Amino acid sequence: MSEVEIQKLHESTIRKAVGPTILLGSGTYFDFEDPESSSITIEDVAYGLAFEGRCSGQCYSKRLKRRVFYSVAEHCVRMSHVVPPHLALEALMHEVGEAVCGDMTAPLKSMIPDYKAIEKRCEAAILKRFGVTITDPLEIKKADVRMLATERRDLLPWNGEDWSIGKGVDPYCFEIIPWSPDSAALAFINRYDEIVGQSHG
Repeated sequence: MSEVEIQKLHESTIRKAVGPTILLGSGTYFDFEDPESSSITIEDVAYGLAFEGRCSGQCYSKRLKRRVFYSVAEHCVRMSHVVPPHLALEALMHEVGEAVCGDMTAPLKSMIPDYKAIEKRCEAAILKRFGVTITDPLEIKKADVRMLATERRDLLPWNGEDWSIGKGVDPYCFEIIPWSPDSAALAFINRYDEIVGQSHG
């Protein structure tokens, strides 16, 4: 191997290990400066979201009367069942950026526009990798807000205070009893396979 080849290999290795990258569970690297080049898998997305807690992990189940873990993956799976069938995949995948960027709470995210821009670029790159286009962002947002109202009712110690989002929105009729992270990841993968299989059937 020539000195030039060794240098290129060295630079590539350093880039992967030291640059703005993370190593995914599948063994590939995700580059935050070039998310479009990522080989992220649906398992990476599912497990990344399943081990990411909604509401900064500050969930309390009124039914179970204790603190609980409620994952972003479960939020997405549940939401994929309440939207019209043609939007199910979009609902399932609407938080994919959080699989690599984490779930920063919306109030904090609104104060950090640079972070928001990076997350949006990562989200767009991952959606493109899986061939998903958000065709009806308004309908997806409405379902997301209604999911938040449901989560607030079931999983937060909310006492009716006014929030800037979700005011006057009715929760869904189902009650959320959170799944384990592993169960949420498997449910996400199975739901993805189900939706994609239907669209190709």
